[in-house]
Amino acid sequence: MGHGRVAAERRGAAVDVVFPWPRHRKNFHRTRDDETTASGFRPSRCPFTRDPTVGEPLAVQISASRIGRSARSSGHPTRGGFLAKTPIVQHRISSLRRRPWRRRPCSARSPASRAAAAGWAGSRLMKDLDTTGYEVVCVSPRNHMVFTPLLASTCVGTLEFRSVAEPLARIQPAVSKSPGSYFLLARCTAVDPDAHTIDCETVTEGEKDTLKPWKFKVAYDKLVFACGAEASTFGIRGVTDHAIFLREVHHAQEIRRKLLLNLMLSDVPGISEEEKRRLLHCVVVGGGPTGVEFSGELSDFIIRDVKQRYSHVKDYIHVTLIEANEILSSFDVRLRQYATNQLTKSGVRLVRGIVKDVQPNKLILDNGEEVPYGLLVWSTGVGASSFVKSLPFPKSPGGRIGVDEWLRVPSARDVFAIGDCSGFLESTGKDVLPALAQVAERQGKYLAHLLNHVMKAGGGHANCEIDVDLGPAFVYKHLGSMATVGRYKALVDLRQSKESKGISLAGFVSWFIWRSAYLTRVVSWRNRFYVAINWLTTLLFGRDISQQ
Repeated sequence: MGHGRVAAERRGAAVDVVFPWPRHRKNFHRTRDDETTASGFRPSRCPFTRDPTVGEPLAVQISASRIGRSARSSGHPTRGGFLAKTPIVQHRISSLRRRPWRRRPCSARSPASRAAAAGWAGSRLMKDLDTTGYEVVCVSPRNHMVFTPLLASTCVGTLEFRSVAEPLARIQPAVSKSPGSYFLLARCTAVDPDAHTIDCETVTEGEKDTLKPWKFKVAYDKLVFACGAEASTFGIRGVTDHAIFLREVHHAQEIRRKLLLNLMLSDVPGISEEEKRRLLHCVVVGGGPTGVEFSGELSDFIIRDVKQRYSHVKDYIHVTLIEANEILSSFDVRLRQYATNQLTKSGVRLVRGIVKDVQPNKLILDNGEEVPYGLLVWSTGVGASSFVKSLPFPKSPGGRIGVDEWLRVPSARDVFAIGDCSGFLESTGKDVLPALAQVAERQGKYLAHLLNHVMKAGGGHANCEIDVDLGPAFVYKHLGSMATVGRYKALVDLRQSKESKGISLAGFVSWFIWRSAYLTRVVSWRNRFYVAINWLTTLLFGRDISQQ
């Protein structure tokens, strides 16, 4: 079994939290547990093992301190050497380890991946894990969680970007304070369930004069995938090259920069009328909550700020929302009609159609209509990422990682999946849950409690089969949906499902409920203060329209 495997059994259980954005990987290279690396050192005494010739991954690992001795580890000291902490996730992945951290040697792979951020599921898992029993290692291409319900407000200056970004070190202080817990700026590129390791690559793209990416492995006792999902493009040509998604803080920053740049360029002498109208035409594709909220915020920005401070171009700027079916299709019919009327009053042009092609300055619909644009925002939902599709696990409908009622991956021991990257297998008889923040957060909370329970019962080791009652299976109960449509108006739909009956509200009262609910859901008091001050400043002095 090798020196590293024995060390892993000694040290106890560990969970790595990984947030990877992966791509296809090749040239995977392993060393045996009892081998030294090419550089001549034995990684079993070092928290991270890397191969300097390969790229860098980001990973977070959680190790659990030993609570009693299990039969398989009897005779070994409770505290051993270092626990294996190698980043291996492109999407968010979590793993738990015990506190005796003697780790098995790690080897390196050479995969390439995309950047990904820490999301609702992984952040809630980290927050609720018992750090007195676990050491936490988080692998992610970003060091913060994004409060996505308020992200659209940052695009037009209603909120500052820092108001919606919560540092992971504040969510789980152990990653910056505890000796055995870490945050690793990397992406996961591959997983070896048999060897209980993940491959990672560091994240350095976009940075100048920095280290070249390198690759490394992280061993785990418990592994949790919380990788999230990718924006759906439906294979439409040109979307990735010319459209901007609205999922990360850097997306909101890019939208804001381009919007303000177009406003200023359109006021420069020498520009034609046709080009001015194109530059100031903002097109949003996708009539879900994100697309509708962004359209409402943008129309508010035009009415209250642009027409006052850019009066020369106020008659040229307008917004078009394109949706294949009905906007807000999951909401009550009465609320959908209210949203349609409200957006129309705000100057948003609603177009029903399917985008067939996206070109640098225009998009083409299925009826042949050409729509010129200066800013194109794409918000048509999400789907399974290429990294998730490449994993060697059975998939649920839609290509997500298949899980059972306790969020375990049945085909691999000690592996779990939560959030938008996971879905119930057909054999469970349950429907795949929607890709919503409240689903991901509740799954993270449930799994943290389950792992804490398993660890206290002595089942935290890798491959440690202990008859532990896991308790009730995960059950999701929908709490309702909310969306703002601008001009101090919002929608609140408290029905359990589209077919059921329940309370539905629209108007100013709903807007007040929307703001109050999200203000209380912001993770830290620090950011709640930021959000409240930003809202007050915008009300009194207008939005910040300076180009940053």
